[in-house]
Amino acid sequence: MPLRPLIIVLTLTGLTACAGGSPSTRLVDKHIESSTRSKFMFCSNFGCSVEWTVGLSTEEWDRVRGYFAEAAPDAAGERQQIAEAIGELERIVGKKTGTDKDRPGINQAILSFRSLEGQHDCIDEAHNTEVYLTFMERDGLLKWHTVGKAAHRGMIFDRWFHNTATVLEKDTGAAYVIDSWFGPNGVPADVTTLEAWLDGWEPPRYSKAED
Repeated sequence: MPLRPLIIVLTLTGLTACAGGSPSTRLVDKHIESSTRSKFMFCSNFGCSVEWTVGLSTEEWDRVRGYFAEAAPDAAGERQQIAEAIGELERIVGKKTGTDKDRPGINQAILSFRSLEGQHDCIDEAHNTEVYLTFMERDGLLKWHTVGKAAHRGMIFDRWFHNTATVLEKDTGAAYVIDSWFGPNGVPADVTTLEAWLDGWEPPRYSKAED
């Protein structure tokens, strides 16, 4: 479909690239058991319309491990480590897939009439982040958290549809989102409570008008 008709369709339908069910159910559960750090599925181009087979070298994964080299004193500290490690993984994988120029937020790519090539919507971001989190958990890097199911918010009549990956505190069971959609490729993921996120939370720095 040409870009302009696609923009019109997505705008009128509430940007349905993020309107489906939980990306954990739709995507991650389908692939995660067979995924390894040396071979896994990476999503891009909105709704995982493009699937890449990607691998991480030992040296690349050691860069991720470096963020956890000093044990976090508490769960909040570990969430900051997670956020920074997600940014590192985006930088590594972005160069391999041509998604290193991914812009912050779906609206910027749509409303500025730019190509969708190499861009991510929230389904792509939630899937990729959950895969990364699963690798961290498998490698024993997470001491204070386990990986939760991806979360979904939004109704056509109140706010944009949106998806995100989550983690759960081991001690309390409290859920936190690890949302890599708001920022450009390679910056630390945004973190907040699931409760706040479901209520429409956005990071203070977020600006739909940024060019």
